[in-house]
Amino acid sequence: MKSITVTFLPFLFSGSLYAADCFDLAGRDYSIDPDLLRAVAWNESRFVTTAIGRNTDKSIDVGVMQINSQHFSTLSNVGITQQHLLSDACMNIYTGAYFLAQAFNRWGVSWQSVGAYNAGFRKSEKQALRRYQYASRIASTYHEIKNSKNTVLAKSEK
Repeated sequence: MKSITVTFLPFLFSGSLYAADCFDLAGRDYSIDPDLLRAVAWNESRFVTTAIGRNTDKSIDVGVMQINSQHFSTLSNVGITQQHLLSDACMNIYTGAYFLAQAFNRWGVSWQSVGAYNAGFRKSEKQALRRYQYASRIASTYHEIKNSKNTVLAKSEK
């Protein structure tokens, strides 16, 4: 976990990074802890804003929050294209926050809902396991982010 801390400490505290501010703004607007959004982004793309993931079902995931192509037609109804998601990190973060907020609205604020961000809502043992595994990774990263911030704050108070 030390490599995670070293990798995103500059990102977490850099006022000059556009995307860093967007985690805070999207978190505020969707009532989601921005650090939870950061944990999702770290696990999804390692904060690579132009990341493209290819899935076994032939779908793709794009951008920092790895928005799945299954959502492209719905997003196009509000003017969001795949290119927007790749070229505008803030839009991608807001879109990811929107989908996480939808999961929270459906199943409540829970790790199961966080797992649904990646594994969906289908009720089967396989999907439940995928949700659990994904949520476990996010929870681990989330706690590491929180611990890193607390360490930095404690050092700055000395």
